[in-house]
Formats: sequence, structure tokens, C-alpha cells
Amino acid sequence: MCGRFTLTTSDQRRLGSRFQVTFGEGSGRGMGRYNVAPTQEVLIVSSDPEMDQGRRAKLARWGLVPGWAKDLSAGYRMINARAEGLLESRAYSPLVRRQANRCLVPADGFYEWMKAENPQSPKQPVRFTVDGGEPFAFAGLTTSREWEGESLTSCTVITTEANDAVARVHDRMPVILSGPEAEAAWISGGLDAGEAVSLCRPLNPSRITARPANTAVNKVGGTTEGPHLLEA
Repeated sequence: MCGRFTLTTSDQRRLGSRFQVTFGEGSGRGMGRYNVAPTQEVLIVSSDPEMDQGRRAKLARWGLVPGWAKDLSAGYRMINARAEGLLESRAYSPLVRRQANRCLVPADGFYEWMKAENPQSPKQPVRFTVDGGEPFAFAGLTTSREWEGESLTSCTVITTEANDAVARVHDRMPVILSGPEAEAAWISGGLDAGEAVSLCRPLNPSRITARPANTAVNKVGGTTEGPHLLEA
């Protein structure tokens, strides 16, 4: 699964260049983050032919809230979508079939947890990075609906079986698209649903590095976010 991640940079110009998008007002709330958790706002990038670069960046609630959901608690159960079941899922199949509902979720790391040898000790968070800490994108799905008279955009992160680098800690991992070409394909209209799902596979493990992180990560909002969360 993927239950926490990071997007530590606050450099909108750098991220804008990397993901070929212009970040607008408010986007900063999704950046400079060291412990992003479900139900919080995250940055997403999706295709939009009306924009100059053909892409739009916006904030979305992490945890998909479908149009048929009667309350926001549905989002807690839909922070992740398993790649293997996308085409059969009542919630996800209609989204993966539409270009407008496929999105990128920019990040530069994600966490999984190892059990401590001492049962009384907290679990040890492990942060996984790609290409030495460079920004990358999770494959995601997004939808918008009305909620209490306002527009609500939400998203989910797709997961797949763990590669050799992550499997030592967890049997699942987020789908990390292999680079700009795969990212463009994921949000393009040139792929049908089956072809899009074929992109949702484990990243080459040689590109992933794992390091222990601060156990303060275990508690959401328990400490001020900052670089200290990355150090064991």
C-alpha cells in the first residue's frame, strides 16, 4: 500500500518544469511536505487541452470520494487502488477508462513500516526514494463532485506488487511511473483502459533507495514538518 509520502521541495518553478505544468495560487500547500497523510490535500496533475501546456495542476483530497458515496469517510477506504482490479472495480473502472480521470501525483519519497524487534518499541518507518531523491509521479485516479454546496476533488494512488527493493518491508508499493514519457502516456487520450493499466507495474528496483526515517513520522501532525523527519 501507500499510506504516507513526501514532496519536500517548495520550488514551484522546478516542479513546473519537471511536470510541464504551471502551478497556480494555493499549490504551495501541497509542497514542502515531509509526512503527507490520507485526507490531506495533495498536488495532482491531469490533462487539460484548454491549458497552455495541455496540463492542469490542482489540489485534491487524498482518498477518493465517489459520486455515490454518502459521506467523506469513504475516502479513508479508498486512498489506494490495486492495479490488478482496476478494470473490474465499480469505483475505479469508469475512472481509468477516461483520460480526464487519470492523474499524476507528484512526490519525492514514500514510507512503509518495519516491525520493531521489541514489541514495545514503535514501528520503524522506512523512506523510499527514486534516482537519489528526484521528484517522480505516482499513477493516480481523480474525480470531482459536489459536497455541501462546493466542488470536491479527490484522488487515489494506484498500487502494485512490491519490487525487490520494497518487498523486504512490504508486499505492495505505489505505482511509480518510469519517467516523463510514461507520465505523458498515463494522462494522454491515446491509450485505452487496458493499455493504461499495463503501465501500472513495479518500478525497476535498482532506481530505489531505502533509508530509515524518524519515528515521529508515525504520528500524523505530531510534530512540525521538516527535514528532521527524514533522519532516523
